[in-house]
Amino acid sequence: MLSFDGEVDVSARQCGDCGRDFTLVKTFMLRDGTAHAVCVAACHVHDGEREAWIDLVLGTFGDDATADHVTFGVRVGPVAGQLEPAATLVQAAIPYGDAPLFGRKLSREEALVHPWLPLCWELVDWVLIADDAVRVRKMTTLGVR
Repeated sequence: MLSFDGEVDVSARQCGDCGRDFTLVKTFMLRDGTAHAVCVAACHVHDGEREAWIDLVLGTFGDDATADHVTFGVRVGPVAGQLEPAATLVQAAIPYGDAPLFGRKLSREEALVHPWLPLCWELVDWVLIADDAVRVRKMTTLGVR
């Protein structure tokens, strides 16, 4: 069973590309009460369209262990040629520097063949359903709600 570990950290930030404000959501995720992942979601409006850029850090947590961490990057939003918003793999954690927490930041190509890809999709689905801070800012304006 997935859950959040404590309060979700929600803060206002400014986009380095367009200068507009966006919402940054950070949360730790648990599976059956054990540390499982870190989620960082940047909820933006670009070119009049709402989108969420979700980075998921997977690996071993506790005792500052980061050696096996990998980060998947996912963009959720409008996709050309599709009627509904979709989730697509992207380069992970571009704006976040080289913090050890992120471990190896996967490219789209690396993520497509990574053995933890099914876990990534499971967590993205869960975040979009369970995290009000991401869901409200993303889904209500994408016409899902």
